[in-house]
Amino acid sequence: MKMTMNGKTIINDVNLCLESERLKTFGDWPNDPEWFCTPQKLASAGFCFNPSDDCLDNVCCAFCSKELDGWEPDDDPLSEHKRHSSKCPFLKLKKPFEDQTLEECSKFLNKVYVFLSDLAFNKYTKEFKDNASQARENIETFFLERYIGCGENET
Repeated sequence: MKMTMNGKTIINDVNLCLESERLKTFGDWPNDPEWFCTPQKLASAGFCFNPSDDCLDNVCCAFCSKELDGWEPDDDPLSEHKRHSSKCPFLKLKKPFEDQTLEECSKFLNKVYVFLSDLAFNKYTKEFKDNASQARENIETFFLERYIGCGENET
């Protein structure tokens, strides 16, 4: 089952809330299994394996959608997750998802949806403001060139 918001998949599979299911996504993990940064530690930190042609070791948090790649042998997945997405709801869990009550799971998933909604809102607000600013500049330039003659040589 997919969970989507505004047409974007936010949790591919509710089962990815479970660490054991996230770990299953690392079947073709390209990095050395002797590294400190192992699939087990990545899954434990909330990540799923999500490679692309450009980023063979790309992972994505199942809860905040933060993507990270370029893993080094000594990287600590949980520390990196905290550093790059400190407000991720997964990082605030007091006990593993598997040990949550139904009520706690429901509240947690609600926090995930609120978090992702806020991310989307902030992204679209920024895009709107950027577009509005550009539109204002275009209108001002048009007005100045058309009605005041700025930028034209008057003879």
